[in-house]
Amino acid sequence: MIKFKKFDKSQRSSFGYWFWHWLAYNLTAIHLKHWKFKYFFHDIEKPWLKLFLKDYAKVQNIHRKNNKHHLAYKNKDKIDWEGLVIDWECSRLTKIDSPRTAREMYEYSVTTKLAEGKISDDMVLRMKKNIPQILEKLKL
Repeated sequence: MIKFKKFDKSQRSSFGYWFWHWLAYNLTAIHLKHWKFKYFFHDIEKPWLKLFLKDYAKVQNIHRKNNKHHLAYKNKDKIDWEGLVIDWECSRLTKIDSPRTAREMYEYSVTTKLAEGKISDDMVLRMKKNIPQILEKLKL
């Protein structure tokens, strides 16, 4: 098994972080036996956006609103729930402050994040409708 490099929040705007996260995402999808060709391009625009925009907060905001594997995606009816779950599952491999598995992240989101007002009731309903079946499908 590969020993992944872990990054803190201050390092997430680097090319190194993007590469290690991309590798973790793809290897996680392969390990779960649910890899798709589109995963080869996971987060591919982030290093380019960072190169031109310089401000990682802007890059992150643009990325989350324009990529289906994020809860913040602009069209809530077209979220890629499988891609989102794989992203959550692999995040603990490369992010120091994301130690949760996908299942733990789901449970945390529908309880703690809801209680803290960081996620809407509507999104919790969407998550409850979609994520449990993906977790089961991926055997997580």
